[in-house]
Amino acid sequence: MDRSICPLCGQPNDCYMENGKDPRGCWCKDVTFPEGLLLLVPEEARRQACICRSCAEKYREKGAAFLSEASR
Repeated sequence: MDRSICPLCGQPNDCYMENGKDPRGCWCKDVTFPEGLLLLVPEEARRQACICRSCAEKYREKGAAFLSEASR
């Protein structure tokens, strides 16, 4: 599993922990991920790969329905 890839859409997740940058500057440090979004991550990727900003924002806008767009 590539930990730098979002487990929901397959695009780069821009995780500072994975790209060697300072994790204190990561975009997600001030974000609360809804439980519903976290439950959409496949079991084998949970706590292994980060969700990307785009998926987090789309989930906030559309709920789980965004996955149909992400999988296209």
